[in-house]
Amino acid sequence: MLRPCVAESDELGRATFHGTYCTRVPRVYLAGPPYADDYRRRAEKLVREAGWEPVDPMRRDFRGRTEGNEAEIVEGDLDDIESCAAVLADFSEPDEGTAMEAWHAHRLGRPVVVYTGGRTPHPWTVYVADAICADLEEAVGALPAG
Repeated sequence: MLRPCVAESDELGRATFHGTYCTRVPRVYLAGPPYADDYRRRAEKLVREAGWEPVDPMRRDFRGRTEGNEAEIVEGDLDDIESCAAVLADFSEPDEGTAMEAWHAHRLGRPVVVYTGGRTPHPWTVYVADAICADLEEAVGALPAG
């Protein structure tokens, strides 16, 4: 007879289960510039195929209406990062928000995997990154085992 799963939260906010063989997919935060829609579509597909649950902060789309919503934007992003096991960051172009997200994840001890699109990474990017990849597929493959 199967017993129901009892969920508890681990240090990353992910559910852990006791009593039966229940599992939860690890979450990865998709950091990147607000208008990097192609990156987000490709990354979401690739991380799902790799067994991760993508967390896209752009589901709370504030483009064109950031003024007056700064706290909600930043606090939502910080909460999302804290709930994830890793961060996949698009540094194919400079972006202040992506840099801050990567720094926050680094300070929390979350792995940060950087996608550069072939761009030479900034020294700060190198400092916070656990892996730096020119190719998005390679970057997703560099995510730690969930």
